[in-house]
Amino acid sequence: MKIKKVHILDHHTCRIWEKGFFTHHAYLLQNEYLDGSLSRPYRNEFFDRKGLDCVAIFPYRKISGHLEIGILRAFRPAVYFRSQKKLPMPEKTYTWIYESVAGSLEPGDTGEKGIRKRASLELAEEAGFRVNDKDLISLGGSFFPSHGQSTEKIHLFAVDVSQAEIVDAIGDGSVNESLNVIEFHEINEILSMCRDGQIEDPKVEIGASRLNNVF
Repeated sequence: MKIKKVHILDHHTCRIWEKGFFTHHAYLLQNEYLDGSLSRPYRNEFFDRKGLDCVAIFPYRKISGHLEIGILRAFRPAVYFRSQKKLPMPEKTYTWIYESVAGSLEPGDTGEKGIRKRASLELAEEAGFRVNDKDLISLGGSFFPSHGQSTEKIHLFAVDVSQAEIVDAIGDGSVNESLNVIEFHEINEILSMCRDGQIEDPKVEIGASRLNNVF
């Protein structure tokens, strides 16, 4: 069946805090198909980010003919508290996790120019590299990291930081972002770490794979 329209029968939104990053939507929906028939009503829940989408940036440099990518060691409470859940398999307690340099768009970050500007700001903020927006390389189409639960798309960029201005990585003022540490690893090592589970952020594997195809 091909969907013609989705009817909203009921809709509730919830923000835990007034200035929170996410809005939780709870819908009662009904599909209308091209032949005019209707599905039974069904419930659906998902989240919006404040700026809807996100950017991920991969600083890279070439050393002795080898391409190295910068990723962060970061602390994330969401994965730290997994150890208190009933897990499907035993695992470590996550006191840190590898992830890409990334950040949410602000409501005014629109169009390619706005998205590129946010990417360069996040790179300086989180990793301490100041670059020109025009030097950012797009790594292809954006993607949904969890399209069943979130409206968020991620836009991927890479940039050569060999000659970049080094600035203080001041973070966004949050407690945990100040704990971030940037590490550079050779690109094939990055991909190997993704395959064996040392890196569990899909943004890193997608970004490194695409960047590997550029060079």
